[in-house]
Amino acid sequence: MTINAYAWPPVGVQGRSWTVQQPVAVLRSALSGKEQMQASHPERRKVSLDVSALARGRIGGGYMDMLGRLLMGGIHAVRLYSWSPNWHLDAEPQPGFNWLSMTLTATATVDAATGMGAYRVTNLPPGYPLICPGERFTVGGIVWQAVNMAVADDAGIALIRVIGTPALSGTLSLDGQESAAFRPDGGIPVGDQAVGADWTYSWTFTEVFADEVGGFVEIDPWT
Repeated sequence: MTINAYAWPPVGVQGRSWTVQQPVAVLRSALSGKEQMQASHPERRKVSLDVSALARGRIGGGYMDMLGRLLMGGIHAVRLYSWSPNWHLDAEPQPGFNWLSMTLTATATVDAATGMGAYRVTNLPPGYPLICPGERFTVGGIVWQAVNMAVADDAGIALIRVIGTPALSGTLSLDGQESAAFRPDGGIPVGDQAVGADWTYSWTFTEVFADEVGGFVEIDPWT
């Protein structure tokens, strides 16, 4: 059966989370009794979304009903894009710093202090807060998340620590986004319409990989 990945409809979201599920297995040595932990399954993204029925034109309930029917109980998937884990107002670009439209280069390196993979960015104003922890950025077409608050030093150099080992240097883009296909957990949510008040559809999703289902057909039925 062909598996569709439907675009997320244009609804108002009241609450949201985007996390990574990292299952582990606990093993205990029969000889030493020592505990060992190791990854048991691939990482998968987990998403929760609370959708308002009345926001953005008061047709969120209709969009949610139609999305639920299109997903056919969870046979099909929905395409979602990541957002900042920090407060959305703080994630807005800082005024007065249009110079950041200039091209910045991020050089792959290793942070000597921690041994972590990192990107070194130069030619910044001293003291400039380049990126906050958890924010995503792109170098060489690969999306990373900053571990630390990367602030330029007196020489205009900022070090962005990452999880993993960057191999490519290149142009830095501060508007990186992850994209994945998700199936709903525990069925399709039902919104209980209130009298004279908003009501909510609460979704939880787990990432599904393309190679698990033979790929996706991307469909946007909303435009």
